[in-house]
Amino acid sequence: MNKTELKKYLDDYWFDNQYITQKIKELEDTKKRNDKILDLSLLSNNIHASTLYQESQQQEENRLKELLSKKQQIEENIGKLSQPYKTIMYFRYICFLNFDQIADKTNYSTKRIYQLHSEGLLKLLDIYNEAIVANK
Repeated sequence: MNKTELKKYLDDYWFDNQYITQKIKELEDTKKRNDKILDLSLLSNNIHASTLYQESQQQEENRLKELLSKKQQIEENIGKLSQPYKTIMYFRYICFLNFDQIADKTNYSTKRIYQLHSEGLLKLLDIYNEAIVANK
């Protein structure tokens, strides 16, 4: 993995997080509606509709588990960084703060946050590449 690939991986997580948040809301709404449909299909012995619903739910749960696993991996790897990189990367990729917001929270200049972020990406890249080598 190189720095560009790592940055894309971390940036993609923002989209994954948006997906998770929206999907959870959608699943809650859909579950309420589908529970009513499921009750009706079971009453009418429509086992096919019931099975399709359960398979769809299982697929969504599996997708969410994958995304949550990715989040956990990112958080674990960020947690391996030393300070101030850990805090900056956490704010950027877990809290989704922009560089100005991170600067405000850490009392660094925005320019310094950009520098530390760039250095942190290289350190995080080393962590990811060590993990890749270790898993071979």
